[in-house]
Amino acid sequence: MSPRFWDCLDLQAFTDAACEVPYQQIKSGLFPGFDVWVRRDDLIDPIISGNKAYKLLFNLIEARDRGAEILITCGGAWSNHIHAVAAAGARFGFRTVGVIRGEIPAILNANLQDAQRFGMKLKFVTRTQYRKRNQPDFLHEVGLEPGSAYFIPEGGSNLLGIKGVQLLGKVIEETAPVAFDQMWVACGTGATFAGFSVGIRNISVIGVEILKAGDSILKDAGLWIERLSATRLGHLEKDKSGTRLPLDRLSDLRLRLLSQYHCGGYGKYPKALADFQREFEDQVNIPLDPIYTSKLFNALKKITAKDGEQRGVRALALHTGGLQGRRGYCLKS
Repeated sequence: MSPRFWDCLDLQAFTDAACEVPYQQIKSGLFPGFDVWVRRDDLIDPIISGNKAYKLLFNLIEARDRGAEILITCGGAWSNHIHAVAAAGARFGFRTVGVIRGEIPAILNANLQDAQRFGMKLKFVTRTQYRKRNQPDFLHEVGLEPGSAYFIPEGGSNLLGIKGVQLLGKVIEETAPVAFDQMWVACGTGATFAGFSVGIRNISVIGVEILKAGDSILKDAGLWIERLSATRLGHLEKDKSGTRLPLDRLSDLRLRLLSQYHCGGYGKYPKALADFQREFEDQVNIPLDPIYTSKLFNALKKITAKDGEQRGVRALALHTGGLQGRRGYCLKS
C-alpha cells in the first residue's frame, strides 16, 4: 500500500482522500477471539499522517482564511505534531515557529532536523516555561509576539482540531467495510478521544493511554465533550485495572479509557514492548511507531489473551501514523 499526498487545503478533496484510506484485516494468532482490522491513516499522507492530518485540517484552513503568514506551535523534541506542522507549513506556504520543550541539544535529533529542513524556526524553552503553554500569555512569556501569526496548541488540541477528528469519525462510519463493535485508539491527550465521542455514534470507543496521565486525559476529554455539548461527563468511565471489557456493558458505555498499558510512561519502550512490536510487524506487515501504535496493539493483545474475556468482537484499531518517530528507537522504516 502506498500513501496518498495531501496537496491542497480543500475540505472536499481531503474528505474524498479520507474516504479512500484502506482498512486492513489482521490475519494472525496475535488477537485470539477477536476479528481485528486496522484503518491505515498512516497512509493518508507520507509525512502529515494519521490523526495529525485531521487535527491540522481545519486549523490550516482557518489560518489561511485569516490571512496568517506564520504558524506557531509547541511540542517536545520528538513531537509528531511539530513534525507535521513544519511539513504542512512548507507545503501550504506558511512560515512556522516551533516552541520546543527543554534546552537546546548539542545535536538536533532527526525529528527536529526534519523540522528545520521544512523551514521551521525552533525556539527552545525551559520546562518551567513550557508548563505554561496553555495560559493566554504563553507566547509573550517565551519571547514571541503572535501578531498576525496563527497559534496551534500542542498536539493540535483545540476545537478545530477536534472538529477534524469528528470528520474522521464520520468517515469511518460511512466507509467501514464491516460493522465494528469497538474502535481502539491511542491517547496522548483527550482531544482525539473527545472528537470520536462526537464523530462516532454506533461503535464503542476504547482509548489506550500511552503515558502516566493520572486523570488528566479523562478530565481533558470531559472538558472538550462538555464544550461540544455532545454528551454528559457521566458517560465517561476509566478502567483503572485495564483488564476487563464485559460485552454486556459496551452497549451502555461507548467510551472507555484503559490506563495500564503505558509501559512505564511517555516514550518508555521496554524490551517486552519492543519484542511485541517485532512480532506484530513480522506477522502483520504493518509498521508501528514505538510511542503510540505499538502500545495500542500491545494493549489489544493483552486484552484478547485473557481467559474468560469476550469472544467474537470485531475491533477496528486506528493507525495514527507518526512513523518518523521510529528513528528515535533505531527502528528501520
